Amino acid sequence: MDIRKVDPRDQTWEVGEPSYRVYFHDAAGASDEHELSGADVAEVIAWAERQRGERTYVLYACVAHDGLGLVRLAGSDPNEPRDFSGRRQRDDCQ
Repeated sequence: MDIRKVDPRDQTWEVGEPSYRVYFHDAAGASDEHELSGADVAEVIAWAERQRGERTYVLYACVAHDGLGLVRLAGSDPNEPRDFSGRRQRDDCQ
C-alpha cells in the first residue's frame, strides 16, 4: 500500500450516489453480474457477501464519463491480466 498526502482541491467532479456492479465468479469461470443502486458501498458489500456462496466477486462503482466506466472497489477478476509477479496491473490517480 502506498500512501501520500493530497490536495482535495484538485478533483474536478464527484458522483454523490453511484450505482454499483457486482460480478460473481465461480470455480468453473462462469460469471453472474448485477447492478445495484440506492445503497452505499457498505450495504452493497454486505449484499455481495450474503449472495456469494462459494463464489468470489468483484465490486465496481459505475461512472458515466464518456460512456460507462467501472472503478474497482473490492475483489479481483480471475480473468484480469497479471504481471509476471502474479500481481494485478494497476493504474494510479497521479
